[in-house]
Amino acid sequence: MVSKVYNNVFAMFIQKIYHGYLTSMLDDKGMFLSSLSGIKKIIILVLFVFGHFQGLKAQFVEFGFNLSGNTYQGDISPLTWRLSMQGANFAYGLNAGYHFNKYLSLKISYNLGSIEADDKYAVDKWRRDRNLNFRTDIREWALTADVFFLEYLKFFRKYDLKPYLKTGVALFSFNPQGLYKGKWYDLQPLGTEGQGLSGSDKQPYDLTQIAIPFGFGLCYDINRYIRVGFEISPRITFTDYLDDVSTEYPDFEKLLKERGQMAVNLSYKGDLLPGGIEPEEIINLGRGNSKDNDWYVFTSFTFSVLFDPVYENIKRKTFNGARKCTF
Repeated sequence: MVSKVYNNVFAMFIQKIYHGYLTSMLDDKGMFLSSLSGIKKIIILVLFVFGHFQGLKAQFVEFGFNLSGNTYQGDISPLTWRLSMQGANFAYGLNAGYHFNKYLSLKISYNLGSIEADDKYAVDKWRRDRNLNFRTDIREWALTADVFFLEYLKFFRKYDLKPYLKTGVALFSFNPQGLYKGKWYDLQPLGTEGQGLSGSDKQPYDLTQIAIPFGFGLCYDINRYIRVGFEISPRITFTDYLDDVSTEYPDFEKLLKERGQMAVNLSYKGDLLPGGIEPEEIINLGRGNSKDNDWYVFTSFTFSVLFDPVYENIKRKTFNGARKCTF
């Protein structure tokens, strides 16, 4: 009786989270906050749910792979603040997970993808005039917790769907490249915004960074052993340089002297356009928006094999202990 009452109270709490708490993590444009306050809310939620489930018995392990689309939001995105599918690239990944019970699992995964964008697709004229572009591979290791709400969302239970929320931590590497007259060049060593120049307080950005995965998904068990699903999982990063664009244009004369002509060429390419403005005329204009860090997103179809060690052990013992037929 006490257990039933407790579960009902917890169900009410989950519904409150679903309808109110997560909504509070949205900004006025309907996007999840990338601030520390938003991240803290996600972490608090995961810790609470983990505390609720930590005493329950382990259920099964999971091995799987995913086929994904990899997109990005940043200073060269076609749209000012909304995610765009322009430049979406193929990605894939492998994962292994341990399900503590039917409500909570912990996964480690490796994902390999790539993102790219080009100012020529931008809705803002000043960005089209800037004429920058980039591409980079994304290599990521992630540790994530999936929290399932099957017991509390009856609509999904009706169709045997398992909805879940996801969050965790990821370590990823990237290396933005820019295109100039048909050839791609690594941008970070060039210091296209004056990083590392004499007298500058800007330091070169690290090509290995931390990210916070979060998102949601739905999965469906075809049978005891096979699970398929769909998942959308953005990554909050702590860098604004996935695309090598963040702040202001450098002193082009100093950049030319210390890093060479190619650094100048890739810092600003508006002069390549018909009637484009020369670099000397835009030095006091902003190159990017340093107030918002860049994001990348995996939108994935997942396929997993489930393995229950306890069930398999019982089945093996039952088979081995069965009476043999003799003729």
